[in-house]
Amino acid sequence: MHYVIIGNGGAGISALQAIREVDKTSDVTIISREQYPAYSPCSLPNLIAEEVDKPTIFRFDKQFYHRLNARFMKNTEALEIDPKNKEVIFANGDCVKFDKLLVAAGAKPITPRGIKGLELDGVHVMGTLDSALGILDHINQGTSRVVVVGGGFMGIETATMLKKREIEVSIVEMLPRILSRMLDPDISDKVTEILKYHDIKLVLNDTVESINGKKTVTGVSLGKNKLRCDMVVLAIGVTANVDIVKGSGIEVNKGVIVDPKMQTNKKNIYAAGDIVEVREQIEGKRGSFAIWPNAIEQGRIAGLNMTGRPIKYEGAEVVNVLDVFDIPVVAMGRTSLEIGKCKMITRFTPHASKKILLKNNRILGLQFVGTIRNAGTFYSLMKKGLDISSVEERLLDDNLVITPDVIPPQI
Repeated sequence: MHYVIIGNGGAGISALQAIREVDKTSDVTIISREQYPAYSPCSLPNLIAEEVDKPTIFRFDKQFYHRLNARFMKNTEALEIDPKNKEVIFANGDCVKFDKLLVAAGAKPITPRGIKGLELDGVHVMGTLDSALGILDHINQGTSRVVVVGGGFMGIETATMLKKREIEVSIVEMLPRILSRMLDPDISDKVTEILKYHDIKLVLNDTVESINGKKTVTGVSLGKNKLRCDMVVLAIGVTANVDIVKGSGIEVNKGVIVDPKMQTNKKNIYAAGDIVEVREQIEGKRGSFAIWPNAIEQGRIAGLNMTGRPIKYEGAEVVNVLDVFDIPVVAMGRTSLEIGKCKMITRFTPHASKKILLKNNRILGLQFVGTIRNAGTFYSLMKKGLDISSVEERLLDDNLVITPDVIPPQI
């Protein structure tokens, strides 16, 4: 038996570990287009802020692949999958044969089209260790002003870490507010207040049309004005890296379609992590939920099923947790825009903002800024779809403790 894993991230490594729990002897090959062993992408912004150093972000010691008896192929781009001949074809024309294949190629950073000047020195696309090291090197050369393109999760996180380096930071977001995919407008406004308090400039309802400079970045031109800067970081987000499955017959929507065993429509070919489209735990809606815990669990489920140990994936978690200058921002479930007509329970204090979205006496969304109290318990109630009408008016009380006698048995 030869297991081949495309991708060395959370899903790929988790699958490798799961395979070795069951099968100690079969051949395993894990393929990475990067030059590095497994690292934590969640730590990249912290690397930029110099809160961690480079060795810290590597997840395992140097003997990890040897200890798991796995062949690690770095600097190797898997270009094509041939299900009929059971081959993975590389960019250099070589190939490797498989008996069972896991496609865990992740997601790729979005680079906007039509922006002039992307080739200039000082333009970075956030998303990989190499990109983070490039940003860090640029900072150490004397960067003083940075424009971050993108006001989503990645953009806010990157801007926060750059500001911690005492750099002047502006965020350009094409939408009228930041974090629009995870927060309602009133909660988004609370995060905006935090950023402004820390002197991060927000330019909303605008886009970067060109990056200016001859060889190096000197500024950006927007639709409405110009900003001076010596570095531009594109942190717009990511999209599933589905190019690798084109022409293979593997079913794709926005991501690779898999069943509860993480198997594609092709026998013996599985997929997991940011590349897949799965069902979420709350309402069963299908989509891409590209967060680290989902990738780890999907990889584990895929790896076990590849060895013949049947186990089903319960669905993706719909959770985002962001740290903005040591203030937690938590979003779980869906926003009011996604839900439509719903009941909103809010509580705003000088130190915390809390909002819960209800429909038919069930929690469908939660958004907290400044606190995480009871958030995990609420998410459990959300997943179970429990009727919370008996405690609705007390949900946001800090001293509320959810116990079986508080939430009566559901009929």
